[in-house]
Amino acid sequence: MKKAIGDTIFPAGTSFEDGLKLLKRAGYDGVELWLGERPWFQMKTSDIDVGRLFAKVQDAGLEVSHVANSLDWDENISARDPAKREAAFRHIERQIEAAQMLHTDAVLIVAGVVTGETPYNEVYNRCVETLRKLGEIAGRARVKIGVENCNSEQRFLLSPREFRNFLNDVNSPWVGIHLDVGNIHDTGFAEQWIEIHGPRITRIHVKDVMKHRGRCGQESVYTNIFLGDNNWRAIRDAMTKVRYDGWLIAEMEARYRYASDQQIFDTSAALGRLISGQL
Repeated sequence: MKKAIGDTIFPAGTSFEDGLKLLKRAGYDGVELWLGERPWFQMKTSDIDVGRLFAKVQDAGLEVSHVANSLDWDENISARDPAKREAAFRHIERQIEAAQMLHTDAVLIVAGVVTGETPYNEVYNRCVETLRKLGEIAGRARVKIGVENCNSEQRFLLSPREFRNFLNDVNSPWVGIHLDVGNIHDTGFAEQWIEIHGPRITRIHVKDVMKHRGRCGQESVYTNIFLGDNNWRAIRDAMTKVRYDGWLIAEMEARYRYASDQQIFDTSAALGRLISGQL
C-alpha cells in the first residue's frame, strides 16, 4: 500500500511546491489533489497548467493518488435545479480529464445530498441515472469514479448493503466506492464496509472518530488516526482479507493549533504503522 494526504493540509500560506516538498520530507508517496479547494487547481485551470502541476508533483518525487473535488456539496448531480446538475456533471468530467493528465486512475465524488426539500428517492434515481452516463465517460478514459460514503453528512446510502445495491443499480465497472473509514461513525463499522465492498473500493480515506461527540456543537466528530474509536486492527485485517493493496489517503479535519506542519509528520507515521500492521 502507498500513503498520501490532500493538498488541503498544507499550512496556510504554503505554496504548492513547498507543500509537496513538505509531504516528501514527511515520507508520503503521493498527494491527493482537490479541484476547487486550492487556488492552483480550479475549474478554470487550463490543461497546460494542470500539466505543470503534474510536473511539480514529479519533481518532488511524488505521485497523484487521485483527484477529489470540493464542489459537489453546492453543485450535486442529485440537485433539483438542472443548472446545478449540469455544473456537477461538468466538474466531474473535468476531474476525469485532469486525472488522465495527472497520470492517476481514480477520482473522488460526492453523489447525493438528501434534504427536507430533496427527498431520498429523487436523489437516488437522479444519481443512478447520471452515474451511468459518467461511467461511460470514465470507461473511455480508463479512470474509476469513487463515490465517497459521506453517510451522515449526506443522509444517503447509510448502510454497506444499501451502498452495494446502489452500485449494482449503476452497474458500471468504472463506478465504485471511495471508502472513508471515518465517515461511518454512527452508521456501522468500517471493517464491515471493507469486507462487503472489497474489489469495488477505489481508494480508502483514513481518519479517526470520536463516536460520542456525534455531529453537534463546535467539536468535530473527526480526529487524528489512533486517537479515536475506530477498531484499527479490525480495519487492517479487513483490508488484508479483501486484498486491498491500494492508496491510503489521510483526511484530517481537526488541525493542530501550533506547529501545523507537525500534523503532517505525525499522520505519516500513523499511516506507516497502519500499513505495517504493527498495531
